[in-house]
Amino acid sequence: MKTAEGSSSTNGTLVVSQADQVLKLELMPNDVKLNGVSNYLSWSRRALLILKTKGLTEYVLGTVEEPDDKGSSEWKKWSVTDSLILAWMLNSLAQAIAASAEALPSASAVWSLLSKRYSGKGNLMLMSQIEDKIYAVRQGDRSVTVYVNELQRLWAELDECDPLELPHAESMELATNWIERRRVMKFLKGLGTGFESRHANLLHITKPASLDEAIAAMS
Repeated sequence: MKTAEGSSSTNGTLVVSQADQVLKLELMPNDVKLNGVSNYLSWSRRALLILKTKGLTEYVLGTVEEPDDKGSSEWKKWSVTDSLILAWMLNSLAQAIAASAEALPSASAVWSLLSKRYSGKGNLMLMSQIEDKIYAVRQGDRSVTVYVNELQRLWAELDECDPLELPHAESMELATNWIERRRVMKFLKGLGTGFESRHANLLHITKPASLDEAIAAMS
């Protein structure tokens, strides 16, 4: 027996179509509005986290493909879900950026465009600017926490622009450890004069401290 558009009753049980289930899906707003390269990393991480809470990251990453049969219930579910995600993404973009992306056919197409334009990956000028900022960072009169947060934000931006890509797991581990040792040194060198004794003690440890261990030792 038909009870409402998109639903039916069988032996007293209400059956709701897949499309109607999707229509009830709600995504919390992304409180980071993308305005360009400067905040792409924060915006994209927040967006993926929100989508992950609903199991929808595959739609923007392109691993959920559009069904071929546009008359099928599977295609209707895909279309409704993808359109919902697309509208949600557009609402988290600065007006000028949204205007340049709103004509694209799918959420994954918009995600890919934004990544290419604003992620900074492979952008040598941006890498150089971030490196200069990292070199200049000092604790000054700030707390260790605030100082570390700034360093980690800049390191994350650098990793996004110039990701470490090596063919073998062993080589990747060695390179990752090498980078971490350099970051420990940068962190220690930028500390205020009140940390000199703890800094010296840490450098005399036989096994190099990890970044987390170095931060904990100075906190």
